[in-house]
Amino acid sequence: MPHIVHPLAGRKKGWLLAGAAAAFFMLFAAGCGRQLPNQSVEEQGGLTENDSENPGQSQERFFRKQTQSFPVLEVLDGEQLQEAKRMTVRCCVRLDVAGEDAEYYGSGVVWDQRDGRLIIATAGHLLRKGEVLRIVFYDGMEMPGRTIGISSSLDVGFVEAEWPGTPAGTDRDADAEMPALVGLHQRRFDTMDAYSPLFVVASTPDGCADLILDASLQEKAWYREEFGSNVMILSSGAQEGASGAGVFDGCGSFIGLVLGGAQGQTAVLSMEQVNQAGAEIYGSIRETEDYG
Repeated sequence: MPHIVHPLAGRKKGWLLAGAAAAFFMLFAAGCGRQLPNQSVEEQGGLTENDSENPGQSQERFFRKQTQSFPVLEVLDGEQLQEAKRMTVRCCVRLDVAGEDAEYYGSGVVWDQRDGRLIIATAGHLLRKGEVLRIVFYDGMEMPGRTIGISSSLDVGFVEAEWPGTPAGTDRDADAEMPALVGLHQRRFDTMDAYSPLFVVASTPDGCADLILDASLQEKAWYREEFGSNVMILSSGAQEGASGAGVFDGCGSFIGLVLGGAQGQTAVLSMEQVNQAGAEIYGSIRETEDYG
């Protein structure tokens, strides 16, 4: 099979290649490296205990934010591809990262929660490029993020963010509008095959979860020395900026995390590997549903 290579850091535009341009497979760059506008924490919508003209209201909002509980996406009983595409955007984000000489973007998924804070899973090579500037959610909400860590054995990293919550006195359904953790179903993952409808939810430079690409499984567990692990191979036309994008099935269950690819094929780490990386980085494992 053709050689899979990792990207080099430092190039501003396009995919970052570690080999010849004719290489069949390579990881995506963490984005196109376009110059994104700098924003302060306040401009990104982040809240602090003192960020209000009314200190009492600020403390109340801060407390609500810290104790927020986030729902797990309720996946569908049967395959409904269009509905699954509509609902899984709640689980997806865009991450903007400041490199040494450029800003990059990539994708990620809402993986877990800890002490009222969201934990975002993304490709490790995106986070290695620099500091996380902002996390953009499907509804346009922006907030700062902090890298928790990057796995030493898998190309997965985790970012922590604090969701500001729903301001007191509003009538909107906060649970319906807040992000949702990806749903994990072991049986569906175990029975996935080449006929299972899959799709990738990625972000573009100007949006979040605004690029949805159909996919199908080619290889479920293929060890590659370049990655140091098994990867799944999908038939999908994933594009730059898809590093860290979520892969879902026709019921909306999370299948895996995009690393990169080329010529219509995409390399993906499985949901089980992302769980393994989470245990390594922040000591927590997501429970999977056996059925559903």
